Amino acid sequence: MDSIGITALQSKPALFKTLLFSEIVDKREKRTLGYYISSKYEKYVKELIEKIEREEKIRKLHILKKHQDLEFCEIGVDDGI
Repeated sequence: MDSIGITALQSKPALFKTLLFSEIVDKREKRTLGYYISSKYEKYVKELIEKIEREEKIRKLHILKKHQDLEFCEIGVDDGI
């Protein structure tokens, strides 16, 4: 993956036509601003991102359910049940 500075893109917007996958960085602050994905590959990457987001939501729901189950167990013990 290429790394390209934001100032280069601002001064030469035509660079977007040559990029496929690139990391956009602010070289002055030495930090990543984001990533550029060519529209040619957007469909494939979008499907992967949606799949990852679904899996992450399911994982978080499982963690929340376990936490709630533990809370109910603690309430039962405190009440003498």
